[in-house]
Order: sequence, then structure tokens, then C-alpha cells
Amino acid sequence: MKTTQPFAGPDAQDSIELSKQGYFTILLDENLRGLEAGLEDDGFKVVVPPQGLTDDDLKRKARGWAVLTRNSADFVGDAVRFDYDVIGLEDVKFLDDRPDRTNETVRKISAAVRRSQIGTRKGNFWLKVRDNGSFHLEQLV
Repeated sequence: MKTTQPFAGPDAQDSIELSKQGYFTILLDENLRGLEAGLEDDGFKVVVPPQGLTDDDLKRKARGWAVLTRNSADFVGDAVRFDYDVIGLEDVKFLDDRPDRTNETVRKISAAVRRSQIGTRKGNFWLKVRDNGSFHLEQLV
């Protein structure tokens, strides 16, 4: 009778090195298209849907991503059902349209996303970015 040997002995020193370039994906609501270049320059994957899509179509497309909007109320109610996060900019008074990472609005969004760790949390969240750069993170149930 043949016996099989184990792949590694009890004293084996396994070593695994992985590199994962993960991106946080943001779907832009129609009135925020000017932020695309700045957000991409800052390391986000940005999806710009075709103009004229209904909110329901945007919600279906946003599954697993975050919707960046100035109309959070339109998206928060269905976030859990369609499995997306909401980033609200209602409290940001001025929307900068510079197409690079010096864009002040992009800096506020980027800092809030990174500090809140929304991309690594399980569940659905509403990240409210404030004009002074602070944020409020609320879990949606």
C-alpha cells in the first residue's frame, strides 16, 4: 500500500507576498462630471455614466461602488437594496472644477474617503463630506 507524503512538514516556513492594487470606484452623478479628472488623478476609479440615465438606472449600475452626488436623498433609500455607498456633497458650498489633484473639492472627498475607511468596511454607508473637510459616516441598514 502506498502512502502519500504531506506537502510540508510541521516546521515549514511558508512565505506569501501579495501585491493588490485595489481601487475605490466612484460613480459620478450627472452634475459632478467636472470632478472626473481630479478624482482619477488622485487614485480613484471613476465611472461617468451616459447623460440622461434615470436614477434607477444609476442605482443598478452602482452595485458595489459609491455614488458621488449632491442629491443624497435620491440615493440613500435604495443603497442597501442595490448594494452601493453614497458620498454626499450637499454641505460643500463651492465645487472646484480644476482637472487635477489640486482641486479643493477633490481633496475634501479624497480625505474623507481615506480617513473614514469606507472602502474597507462591510455594509453600505452614507459619507457626508462637509465644507471644512470633515465628514460624517453613517451606516445604512
